[in-house]
Amino acid sequence: MSKTTLIGTLLFLAACTGSAGGPGAWQKAGATDASIAADTAQCRTTAQQTAARLYPLGSSNPTLGGAGMIASQQQANTDRSSVEIQFFNDCMEGRGYTRGPKT
Repeated sequence: MSKTTLIGTLLFLAACTGSAGGPGAWQKAGATDASIAADTAQCRTTAQQTAARLYPLGSSNPTLGGAGMIASQQQANTDRSSVEIQFFNDCMEGRGYTRGPKT
């Protein structure tokens, strides 16, 4: 796993788990822990694939120079993470989940 992929994954996981001020866990009436885990994994995979397709790694413009390429890559990573989180949330909501109260 590349360093960029690892950082993106960690940011995604941090955003999904939230902080003290973040939303609670995903809940769905009648869902078991196993079904929640399976839906979460499927939505995460779909979100990661969609975000990677929209913001591919290494897609910066080489004519920008060193500093410009770094800034472009950082922006693409931020955009990719934001899109990935949104697609994940949309997927879970599409499957009938809601955010529960914070624990």
